[in-house]
Amino acid sequence: MLKLLKSKKGVTLVELLAVVVILGIIAAIAVPTIGGLISRQEERAAEATFDTIVEAAKLYAEDTEPFTLATLVSEDFVDLKDNEFGWDADTTVATNLVWIVVSGNTVSFYQDADVNDGGSPIVLNGGATADDLFINSYNVSD
Repeated sequence: MLKLLKSKKGVTLVELLAVVVILGIIAAIAVPTIGGLISRQEERAAEATFDTIVEAAKLYAEDTEPFTLATLVSEDFVDLKDNEFGWDADTTVATNLVWIVVSGNTVSFYQDADVNDGGSPIVLNGGATADDLFINSYNVSD
């Protein structure tokens, strides 16, 4: 009879339950960690895009006359791929509505409403920069 029990192959219910519990614990730890990792990487990518735009703007600027983000793209100073820009996390604006002014080593971003491009030269209405620039819903202007 002992020989008969040893020859049976298979998994007992207890062994199967132990494996399921262990996998559940691993999943409970891994899923939130991976979710947070993805979010942090997206935020870092937005910050890297912002840094790239700032450096490209410094290279492009010949004087302090404002230019748009679309100008940097069309002049091949930066490739923005599928990034989305806005002045808050919920709205998206076109790159031709994001104005940039480089003054010395300072790069400022302006909303289209703050810029009067009807005459020459382009002037800033009120001179206030946009409080927040968001790239892919992440605030990068802090």
